[in-house]
Amino acid sequence: MRKDDVRETGIAGIKQRIKDGKYVVSLDLGREIVTDPKTGKRKERQKKSTRVVSTLKEAKALIGENNAAKRRKKITGTTGKVYIENVINDYKAKYYESDKNWSDSYKQQKNSQHKHFINYFGNLDLKKVDTADIEDYFLYCQNDLNLCANTIQKHKCHLIDLWRFMKKNYSKYGINENVVLDADYGKIQRYKAIALTIEQINILLTQCLLEDDRSVLLMVGLPALAGMRRSELCGLKREKIDFEKKEILVDKARVQINTGSIEKLPKGEKARVTCICNVLEKFIRLAYVQQEEWTQGKKIFCGDYVYLTKTNLVNDYLPHPGKVSRRFKELQTRINKRLEKTGEKPLPSIRLHDLRHSFISILLNSGEVNPFQVYGCAGHVIEDNTSTKTYWHDQGSRQEILDFLNKNIKVDFSVMKNS
Repeated sequence: MRKDDVRETGIAGIKQRIKDGKYVVSLDLGREIVTDPKTGKRKERQKKSTRVVSTLKEAKALIGENNAAKRRKKITGTTGKVYIENVINDYKAKYYESDKNWSDSYKQQKNSQHKHFINYFGNLDLKKVDTADIEDYFLYCQNDLNLCANTIQKHKCHLIDLWRFMKKNYSKYGINENVVLDADYGKIQRYKAIALTIEQINILLTQCLLEDDRSVLLMVGLPALAGMRRSELCGLKREKIDFEKKEILVDKARVQINTGSIEKLPKGEKARVTCICNVLEKFIRLAYVQQEEWTQGKKIFCGDYVYLTKTNLVNDYLPHPGKVSRRFKELQTRINKRLEKTGEKPLPSIRLHDLRHSFISILLNSGEVNPFQVYGCAGHVIEDNTSTKTYWHDQGSRQEILDFLNKNIKVDFSVMKNS
């Protein structure tokens, strides 16, 4: 309607049509989410309507009814469907640049979760999603995405946060209940540890030599040949490695937290000594040589740490513990593709922590190694009985472990790139 066709009445939302004297009432019906036909993306827009009545009294009545409906929250807020993608965008706009000081790695973790949320809830109206739907999502995470219980728990925490965000903004989203709080993921089966055989370990170690970034030699070698945990791998510093004594002092663990990582004592709140077999020593030295090449002798902040990828060295920051497991999974995929290409049997799909399980299992089942040496090397608590409590103390010897590993770990270094 052109401005020349109406005259102002002095009342907001009401104008009088000149040609017939009737009144045009503009009604604000709140916001709605619509799909852009050109881009296919969902966006938010204001929803408005007009009514034409004969008298000013009727026009005022319509405005009054509309305002009353707003106050009762029958119209205010999203009148269309609430989509997860729009909620996530609003959430990011509010919190990513706020005073919460979230690290880039924490934001990346949330962004990764957002992709799964959008893939699953993308076309669902969140106002109709209930607790059963959330539990179905957890099953989807377990069965389709093969996520572990710990990761699914993190997904639940973030979903709780998103629903809390929508609940606080009821006038926009129309959601007044956090349906995620009571969702149960307790039926999710815990991951069963898988121990590789000594032959499979040898294949895995040899395949690691085909990688360009030799940090994989540390990522695989330290857990598989020294029984170290992921957190201990990330917290290990060069000064803790004694090549002459063939020992590694494990006294720090760098663990993942919401905003990055922190250092603390290893699991069990106790330092321990593990050993360096011949193959592991070669792996560590090869990684050191490459690190020197990439840094060109330049002193960097993270240079005291042992496990560093090329990206960490070039940009001078420590690897996030949570990304190490993902990197190991990607390594497994590349290795199995190479094995299948050459007609060899692929290796079982395992977690990074399963390399530590393999280290312990192989030694204990060999019959050639004193179990107490294995317990001391792995940092495990010994069975509490009179004999062990009174007579056994870890004296630091790892010779039987070294003898066994040096005899049975066989790696073909001739396959190494640039060898």
